[in-house]
Amino acid sequence: MPAGAAEDFVAKCREHKLDFVVFVRHASSAPLHAGAAKRAEKPHDWKIDDQMRVLTQKGKDQCAAAAWFRELDVRAALTSPARRASETAMRMTDRTETEEQKVGSIYLRMVAGVHPAGMSETCEALFETMGYGPLRVFFEAAGGEDAFQAYGDAVCAELAAAAVPAGDGGGLAVFGHAVFLNAIAYKVAQAAGASDDAKAALLDMDLGETQGIRVSMSGDVAKYPLA
Repeated sequence: MPAGAAEDFVAKCREHKLDFVVFVRHASSAPLHAGAAKRAEKPHDWKIDDQMRVLTQKGKDQCAAAAWFRELDVRAALTSPARRASETAMRMTDRTETEEQKVGSIYLRMVAGVHPAGMSETCEALFETMGYGPLRVFFEAAGGEDAFQAYGDAVCAELAAAAVPAGDGGGLAVFGHAVFLNAIAYKVAQAAGASDDAKAALLDMDLGETQGIRVSMSGDVAKYPLA
């Protein structure tokens, strides 16, 4: 487990004058194709098949409808390399430049560990068994808290190592997967000094497709879109 990885990531965000990190779950995607490898039998092949899942038309529509994201001042994005996450990132960060309006590009880079396949057998087995749900449920399962905390640390180490352009204000978006995003967000919130109430709210937060968790560098936590 990388010691202080989340603290290093938060320190880097503050150094680059980022105000917040928003963790966004990917849009609706197609299931594994017929005949895809099974994780227990061929984990490497399964990981490749899982990474190739595409967005459905519903998912594309969700990206287009995510007005809450366009209202945030996001200037850089990091994404899982899984196609459903990276395509969500590309669609939600897309900005169209016209002759009348110059629009700056959003920096976009893939970070391998945000796609959890192969990162933690305990986390993956729990998710495979328990399905979707808030992070608290996984923390309460045998070995779950240690495994998801370790996963969050490992990904924070990768995020801290990613090159994010310097700026002044605005935020960073991280596009990924269900409860695994909550685990990363939880480590970042801890490192940013979140209150016990904020951390408890994060443990009970269940992300829907194209919804997000915003963690400010002062430790505030909110779910987007705001209710």
